[in-house]
Amino acid sequence: MSALLPNFIHTLDAKITGISTDNYSRLSKNLWWDKVAVRRNSESRMERINWLLSTAMIERPNASHGGGQAIFEDIVGLYTEFENENATAGLTLKKETILDTYNGIPGGEAMNIAAKWASDVGKVAAYWPQKCIAEAIRANPVTYDGKPFFATNHDQNPFDAAAGTYANDFTGSPSGIYPGAVPIDGPDLAAAQDNLAKAVAYVTSIKQPNGQLPRNLAVRGILVPPALYTRAVQLTSAFFLSGASSGPNDTKDLIAALGLGAPILAPELGSNYEGGSDDTYYLVAEEITGDELGAFAYVDREPFNMITHDGVSDAELARKREFQWILEGRNTVAPGHPYLLFRCQAD
Repeated sequence: MSALLPNFIHTLDAKITGISTDNYSRLSKNLWWDKVAVRRNSESRMERINWLLSTAMIERPNASHGGGQAIFEDIVGLYTEFENENATAGLTLKKETILDTYNGIPGGEAMNIAAKWASDVGKVAAYWPQKCIAEAIRANPVTYDGKPFFATNHDQNPFDAAAGTYANDFTGSPSGIYPGAVPIDGPDLAAAQDNLAKAVAYVTSIKQPNGQLPRNLAVRGILVPPALYTRAVQLTSAFFLSGASSGPNDTKDLIAALGLGAPILAPELGSNYEGGSDDTYYLVAEEITGDELGAFAYVDREPFNMITHDGVSDAELARKREFQWILEGRNTVAPGHPYLLFRCQAD
């Protein structure tokens, strides 16, 4: 065995891990998935997502409640389960690339290959949650109430039909406060602003499962594909209505009142990806009273980790004259609360 080999493998291993981690940290700062999802750490193969309904109310007792007696309520809830799945990537280097001199550098070929792979896989690992969340949004999975995540008939309280339904999918014709399709890509900026305001108004009107109290939702962002990004910037800027009847200050005040920040660009939701659309956008909401579960949950059972298998201690790899580096993790994506993400379609 070459005296170079153990020390070189140690150096190469440190370099791969270092580059991978560095690129992971750098790319993680420029992602949008955590605007619509929460990260949940898991300790088991199966992850259970529980939804306890906020049915608490204070009422004035009447004869039907036994006069002045207290009114007792049941806490009800739903749950769904998801299995954490393996996710992995790997690099194999032949022993020759490590032992041989390349461009005057011992093991130089191996170092070049490893540096490129480590840089790429670090970026891919950082991007992985966003890839999974975007795929889930486009796929429209079934959520805990048995309905597709984006639907027009989510139950306010699945145990009480009288509590009514709500929609987080805006499409078709309007009905009452339900806005129907709310396109923003037409030629009329004022009409686009009006559609956006109608969508926001509906979101804030949604009730608690008790059917009496507001859920206290606030729209905090607009998530758009590239084709709608310029229009979204116009809609959320202070002075875009130069030709409209309302003045610039009116527009600025309205945009501020809607609570919309800078648009969130999501290339993965455009028509260039299967299931995506260039005229569909999303409103990201938050529950002012707070909630541990987002619109989606990225469940992390085993964070990505780099493992080395060398041809020194591994007999099979020694026979094949190979060295392996494997990045592996275990995770899943679970749909959470439908009332925290609203799909706004053009028709």
